[in-house]
Amino acid sequence: MHLQPNGPVLDSFRLLRARASYSTIVAVLAFHAALAQAEAQALPEAKSLMEKHNAAVGGRAALDKYSSMRLTATMSVAAMGMEASMEVFRAKPNKYVQKIVLPQIGEILQGYDGTVAWTTNPMAGAQLITGEALEAAKSNGDFFANLQDPANYTKAETIELSDFEGRKCYKVKVARGTRDGFEYFDAGTGLLAGISGAQATPQGPIEATTVFVEYGDFGGLRLPKKIEQRGGPAGATITFTAVEFDKVDAATFDLPAAVKALVKP
Repeated sequence: MHLQPNGPVLDSFRLLRARASYSTIVAVLAFHAALAQAEAQALPEAKSLMEKHNAAVGGRAALDKYSSMRLTATMSVAAMGMEASMEVFRAKPNKYVQKIVLPQIGEILQGYDGTVAWTTNPMAGAQLITGEALEAAKSNGDFFANLQDPANYTKAETIELSDFEGRKCYKVKVARGTRDGFEYFDAGTGLLAGISGAQATPQGPIEATTVFVEYGDFGGLRLPKKIEQRGGPAGATITFTAVEFDKVDAATFDLPAAVKALVKP
């Protein structure tokens, strides 16, 4: 004869089963918490990722050998069916000029002479760059901009190992002042694979993603050779074809006359 538990016996049976279920839940939660903690501890610090990138591109010593550089590139804007030529001039410590020539539109210039940031184009003429876009221009002007400097960030935290453009990358949440975004470091090569977030432009901030598709060797430096920019009304692919060192005339960074007219004495 099979006895069915009842009364106090049934209550005890239910209590034991409830305790067993609760213990199982606690054990599962503890396991997942320990696993998450172990994964977090396994993630490299953002600073070490930046240092690894710097070493992979050649380090500061490789850039210290030069005082200026001229980069030539082609730019493709697929959404507009347009091909353009591009030149970027840089000089220590913080000067740059970028020139893009678009067919049937003309020459678009942007620059920073260490004090004034500016832009000119055939449609809007000359303009001074101010606000957050000015900070972006200063960053572009940094001769060592291809190196990662933790001192430039108010926050940098590695949050996960994830897929980015078909590559395993460490995703780092970063902030520069009030601007937040993400940087992705290739887990294999250590090189910066891309950035995403709001980017300041003369027309205002836009959500964008920049992918460093390929790096090349230029004068002992590993620099981005192919870049894909996504965001705004149209994305673009930029392919650098050559880099020349120490051949840039200092007059390249002089303010254009139309820009000088806008600068207050």
